[in-house]
Amino acid sequence: MIEYIVLDGKLSEDVERDFLEMGRAAFEESSFNGMIEYDEQKMLEVARTYSEMDHKLLVLAVDGDGRTVGVFAGYSAPWYFSSDSIARDVLWYVVEEHRSSGVGLMLLSIFEEWAKEMGAKSVWLGQDSGIDTSKFSRILEAKGYSFIGANYALGVN
Repeated sequence: MIEYIVLDGKLSEDVERDFLEMGRAAFEESSFNGMIEYDEQKMLEVARTYSEMDHKLLVLAVDGDGRTVGVFAGYSAPWYFSSDSIARDVLWYVVEEHRSSGVGLMLLSIFEEWAKEMGAKSVWLGQDSGIDTSKFSRILEAKGYSFIGANYALGVN
């Protein structure tokens, strides 16, 4: 059984440790690995910011053994060209052995509901990690999301 925990306020040391483990796992599996350096302190700041600030959300998925198996961080903010708000993801990651169990979809559903509560006009999700992009697209299209663009990268050093 998976428990979904919306974090609100100061994080415990255990939660911070679990978030850092998830962040490192996401980074190591992503297209960023080998291109840029992972900064654990910056990840910790993300966890603290997304659990403490209004218009930001941090959710962990924890299995029956107390192991964190998924994470979702996102925010709601106005477009740069409008007063209307959108909700966007910053980190959405599920450990590989739980990817077919619905954990990721439940994390997304929690985010979508939160976005509605925040008054966002739309939810926008990015896929810049490079982790199973075809599956990511199939899942989102099945949920009614539309493909609207792409991410490209060029190393310059």
